[in-house]
Amino acid sequence: MVDEEIQTEETQAEINGLKNLLGQIGDPVAKHTAGTITDEEFAEERARQLAYTAAIASLEAGDSVDMAALLDDMRDLVAQPTQEEINAANIDYLLMIGGEE
Repeated sequence: MVDEEIQTEETQAEINGLKNLLGQIGDPVAKHTAGTITDEEFAEERARQLAYTAAIASLEAGDSVDMAALLDDMRDLVAQPTQEEINAANIDYLLMIGGEE
């Protein structure tokens, strides 16, 4: 029983720490849109935001978290083009090969 209480307290402390870090990041999308951070800073902040959010959910569900691996996964995810970027590239390509008549 005592071990469970200690584990619960440690888990809650870890969750609180992650929530604090999440709060420090703020809204990377808004910062990037406003031009206050670079593309590289945006990618890193967005990856951290996603990793912290996923870690909090996992810890609250009682699962363990490998933050380094989770952060690497989120960096990979953020580096991929968004659906909007893919659509824009497809439209540009179609206009290029279709030409104007």
